[in-house]
Amino acid sequence: MKLRKHLTVGLLSAAFIGSTLIVAPTAQAAATSCYGSAKSYTKPTGARWYPTTGRLTTTSNCADINIKTNQSAYVQVCFYPTSGGSTCGAYKNAPAGQWTVIATGVKDGTRFQFLFASDAYNSGVWAG
Repeated sequence: MKLRKHLTVGLLSAAFIGSTLIVAPTAQAAATSCYGSAKSYTKPTGARWYPTTGRLTTTSNCADINIKTNQSAYVQVCFYPTSGGSTCGAYKNAPAGQWTVIATGVKDGTRFQFLFASDAYNSGVWAG
C-alpha cells in the first residue's frame, strides 16, 4: 500500500509537471505567436506613410511593434492617442528580410502608422 501511494503520487506529479511544461509558453513560442499573426503591407512609391490613410491598431498578440521589410529602410512609428495629437519615435534601421522591433511595450489597442525615411516603394510584413 505504501508503494502504491508513492507510485500514484509520483505519476500524478509527473502528469502535473508534464502539463505545466506544455502549457507554460516560452519566449520563442510567444515570438512565434506574434510573428504568426503578421500582416503584409505595401507602401507605394511617393508615399512615406503606411498606411497612407487610416491607422493600424496593436493587438494582444505582441507586446512590441515589429516590421520585416523586403527592402532595407529606416522606419519609425507614430502613435495617435484617443486624446488627440501624435507622437513619433526615432527612426530604426530595418534591414531587409529580418524582424526589427520599432517600438517596445506598446499597449493593446494603440493606434499607429509607420513613417519611412524614404518615399521609395517598400513591402513586407508587420506585427503588433
